[in-house]
Amino acid sequence: MTLRAVSRRLSRQLISAAIHVSPCEREEWAQAMSREADEIPDDREALRWALGCLQASCHERLRSMRLTSWWPVRWGMALWIALLAVDALAYAGFTLNYKLGLFTAHYPYPPNVPLLEVTPLWEPMLVGAAGVVLLLAVVLILRRSRVAFGAVVSPLAIALLLFAVRFSRPESGILQTLSTAYQKSPFAMIWPIVGLAITILICLALWQDRRTPAPR
Repeated sequence: MTLRAVSRRLSRQLISAAIHVSPCEREEWAQAMSREADEIPDDREALRWALGCLQASCHERLRSMRLTSWWPVRWGMALWIALLAVDALAYAGFTLNYKLGLFTAHYPYPPNVPLLEVTPLWEPMLVGAAGVVLLLAVVLILRRSRVAFGAVVSPLAIALLLFAVRFSRPESGILQTLSTAYQKSPFAMIWPIVGLAITILICLALWQDRRTPAPR
């Protein structure tokens, strides 16, 4: 077999691989690349064109891939959001229990009384609603729904807003709490920052998933 025949055969195989790799919504584009390769008379140019087609197809495939289509990623995201939901519902239940005077004798409230006293009733109610939305987000993530992005971003925005409100109120004690935690260990602030970073990354993945066309 001559070098020319080998080059032409290799170029056809590369074009076939490029068509196979390209996403479904780019099928016509991949077929056009294949026809263009057949029109190139020079074998070396055809081989270069085929390599370029394969590279472009791989790039398009990576762009069209949905991160949440991988079940380990999807279940990991759902587990993290579920932990946030449990934390939000636990805080809302604990605070509402004190504010409404329900079963106060069974909980170690004294260390938290100053903070609970200045906490308005609407705050735990809002946090509880955010926890319910986060539980809904877990289901939406597992079902790969595009609405999952909004179901995660909304509670995150509420949490950041409540933190800003607490931070602006000296009587809330948030500044003293952060200062005490930092004095005990500078690394104590790493975990909240890491948790926020993970949640933001999940939001970005869901946003990308929302913008990516669903595979046919």
